[in-house]
Amino acid sequence: MKIQIIVCLLMICFLIGCNMDESAQIASTKIPAISDIHEEKPPTLIIMIGEEVIKTYTGAYSWHYIKKSTGEVIQVQTDHAPPYEMVNIEEGTTVNLTEHIDVRFSIEPSSYELRLWNSEEVIATYNSFEEIKERGNYIVEVVGNWEESRATYVAALNITKQ
Repeated sequence: MKIQIIVCLLMICFLIGCNMDESAQIASTKIPAISDIHEEKPPTLIIMIGEEVIKTYTGAYSWHYIKKSTGEVIQVQTDHAPPYEMVNIEEGTTVNLTEHIDVRFSIEPSSYELRLWNSEEVIATYNSFEEIKERGNYIVEVVGNWEESRATYVAALNITKQ
């Protein structure tokens, strides 16, 4: 008799676990760890150095957003050519990094870093433009981080010091 009761209780627990309705499953996926972001693509990036607006190109990204119509969390991942294939290092905008520098994202990231590339590889990583010591033609890759999302942006610069 005890065995039958134990088996019966186990069956009930099993059936309750398997009978979780669809709305409960959907509700559990609607509680994202990301903030209330509804943009389907990463934010735009504007870099101003002095009066010069620097042209940037969006590179690879992994972007999470909440679909407005369903509340579902969507993840979009893209791959892109390496920065040295996205821009021509020899055609960089001439900038003086002692001038005022303004880095603006349409949605502010929790953090970002700057990767300085020569024509083949990353040579340095910085937290701000003011930290950059190198002079000459370089590619700057800006890597923005948002809770569960990441996006890269690329620009070619001829860095001078006046």
